[in-house]
Amino acid sequence: MTATDVFLVVASGGFLFISCRIFLQKKLYKDLQQLAPQDTLPGSAVTPQSSSTQPWHSTLAQTCFSLCFSECSILFCMLMCQGLDWLEPSIRLLSWRIALFLLLFTILLLVPISFSLILTYRPDNPGFVQSRALPIRVAFALAPVALFIFALSYIPLPAELLLHNPLTAVTARLVTLGTTVLGLLSGLGAVSGSWGIINRSRSIPSASSIASAETALERVKNDLRDRSRDLDDYASSKPQPDGSWLSRMSFKRNGQQTSIQQEVIGLQALEEQMSHRVVALKRNRIAAEYAESFTGKTITWSWAVYCVCRVCSSAFNILSPTVSNTSPSSASYGDIVAHVLAWLFSFLPLSAAGDEGKPQFDIPSLSKQISLSLVGVIILCSLRLVLRGVTRAFHVTSRKTSASLMLLTLAQLMGIYLLSTLVQLRTTFPPAVSTVIEDAQDPSDDSMNLFATLPEYSLFGGLFDWSFLIGAVGCALARWARRSFEGDDFDM
Repeated sequence: MTATDVFLVVASGGFLFISCRIFLQKKLYKDLQQLAPQDTLPGSAVTPQSSSTQPWHSTLAQTCFSLCFSECSILFCMLMCQGLDWLEPSIRLLSWRIALFLLLFTILLLVPISFSLILTYRPDNPGFVQSRALPIRVAFALAPVALFIFALSYIPLPAELLLHNPLTAVTARLVTLGTTVLGLLSGLGAVSGSWGIINRSRSIPSASSIASAETALERVKNDLRDRSRDLDDYASSKPQPDGSWLSRMSFKRNGQQTSIQQEVIGLQALEEQMSHRVVALKRNRIAAEYAESFTGKTITWSWAVYCVCRVCSSAFNILSPTVSNTSPSSASYGDIVAHVLAWLFSFLPLSAAGDEGKPQFDIPSLSKQISLSLVGVIILCSLRLVLRGVTRAFHVTSRKTSASLMLLTLAQLMGIYLLSTLVQLRTTFPPAVSTVIEDAQDPSDDSMNLFATLPEYSLFGGLFDWSFLIGAVGCALARWARRSFEGDDFDM
């Protein structure tokens, strides 16, 4: 183990962490604030805060996300170093285990604890830290996390996984939970994507509706300017209190100024909501015009067809488990479209071996990787709905708090998805059987394959299909019920 290799690994992790923090501060965190629910009052309607100071929950959420991203990147880098035979095996194994431990610690403990602390924190109590009830509040915040860990420990594991070290068992339990979550999100995204494309023509905002919304917004802006001017004129014309008790009481009982202030606050909230409404109308109009073009129709309808095929593939895998589980390489994330794409890719000149013209790769393994990538796209398409649902479910009214909760949710989903991807890659590059046996007997062997520390993904394929179908059916029923009772609405 050389000092240079250790320095390179540590420096790479620090660089990834700092780079992610910079990106969050300049781009992602601000974008997440725009996804916050629009039923809140504007910033001037609440207690003003200094914009230069960053809230503690923002720093905590960005730290969790950056740590999760950097550790996931280190894991993938160690796999690349193993494939290219870079670094010493002992350094690769040590870095792999440390990064995997930190990733599991972030997903299982740090993110849930941060989530609980943010939801239980009371900003109206400045003496929170000095309060005598602080231990009780901390225990109340940690209770859901303890219940989560307790429930996670009861996830059953196959007997062969019990031969591995505790880190592998914890990884298997987390992948089981992550597979269920990813399946639900994938089913939600598949139905939402296909439903929105099929019913797009019914929700196209007309040019007249956009013009009417802009006209109404201008009237509200004019009213807001007039009332703000009236408030400034009234405040400047009233004499300031001289500090006596009687003058302060008479000044506080000034009902006319309070009425104007409340009217200005209401107009500010109305202006903000109508501004977002106009932006949403224009965005939907542009998206509808693009969907009517040849390129838009090709891409959107192809994606809708794939979403429908993915639902059918999951149903087929459940109804015919003997067919989908004939080999470990095809036991997870299989779908018809991915198999067709992998088969077509095998005819490319770069994929053929010289003599017999056979493909250099296993088509089922390639189709599995293509399907995993498409599942990631489906999850990305449903993230907007999921993130906004998180803040609405907890009735969060602060934009910065909402952005912090969204960022923690993103960190959790990113860590689970990338960890599932690593376990999925194990079936594509399986370690030797002797290596796995050595790992069970002597886990300190530095020469073993890194994939030997991960469970086989063939154990989780059926779970993904079931959760995918449950998410798809649940989303379809919710969409149908909402359309039946409320009608179509625009995506705000």
